[in-house]
Amino acid sequence: MKITSRTEYGLRAMAYLAARGGRTPAPLGEIAAAEGIPGPFLERILARLRDVDLVKATRGASGGYALARSPDRVAVADIVTALEGPLVLVDCVGTDRACARADGCAARVLWRRLDEAIAHALEGVSLADLVAEGANR
Repeated sequence: MKITSRTEYGLRAMAYLAARGGRTPAPLGEIAAAEGIPGPFLERILARLRDVDLVKATRGASGGYALARSPDRVAVADIVTALEGPLVLVDCVGTDRACARADGCAARVLWRRLDEAIAHALEGVSLADLVAEGANR
């Protein structure tokens, strides 16, 4: 599994918003410049995060993007699945009918365990955790 630049940038933008308090809107250009993300690409990413209620957008001179909930209530898993969709390493793990051999496949057990471990790791880290760890570096 490889995380796309969309998710990498989305996570960085969300961490940026969290680091600045999360509630005061940040203009798109400010986020893009601070994180080195192309503006048009960031705009599409933030639109998707807005669609799933992870960020909120405010129009006007003092508008921009802010977190829709506190950083400690946003898991990295929320961001990744919003931008990537369901995380499965192998298609047969996502559904029981993906392969005729799924029921007796020994490798499928491994793929399922890895998927569960990744999901657990992503669910166990919040934006607040990322900001706190980043501040300690």
